[in-house]
Amino acid sequence: MFVRKKPVRGLRLLKEFFYPDMGYVRTLRYLYHRIIRLSDKSHKIAAGLAIGAAISFSPLIGTHFIQAFGLAYFFRANYLAAMIGTFWGNPWTFPFLWLSGYQVGQHLFSFFGLNGDAALPDSLTMSELFDIVTAQPMSLFLPWMLGGYICAALFWPLAFVVSYVLVRAAKIARQKKFKAN
Repeated sequence: MFVRKKPVRGLRLLKEFFYPDMGYVRTLRYLYHRIIRLSDKSHKIAAGLAIGAAISFSPLIGTHFIQAFGLAYFFRANYLAAMIGTFWGNPWTFPFLWLSGYQVGQHLFSFFGLNGDAALPDSLTMSELFDIVTAQPMSLFLPWMLGGYICAALFWPLAFVVSYVLVRAAKIARQKKFKAN
């Protein structure tokens, strides 16, 4: 149903990922309409959106959809809303989400006396980061993963409340619009 007539490939696909042809406003409007038209209860949709947004703190990039789907299944949230919620994590928000996850994990490791410090320099280039990751992957990855999931658990209630208020208000407005017609 929503398949392109001419598939996007190569550099155009990369460009579409960072700047969609239809623009950000139209993309957000499309996602808004997809969420509002879901025929599920508002709290299930909000729970799905919150699960997807919270799972963006995870450093396991290729598994965000899988994790969101699994958590939505476990908590009986809306699957499609969980998939849409994962778009909270995008190239602009990932650095902030991951840095906060790493910092929380690093503080937690130091609190328990574990070595969770990858000794990151103040000015870090991509080649230096790659050298650190290849030389000592677990001292960077373990605090990052642990802190990411802790941040996700702390972020979920906030995301749920905001999503619930917005989804509920939009569904009520949609019902009023249909009753008026």
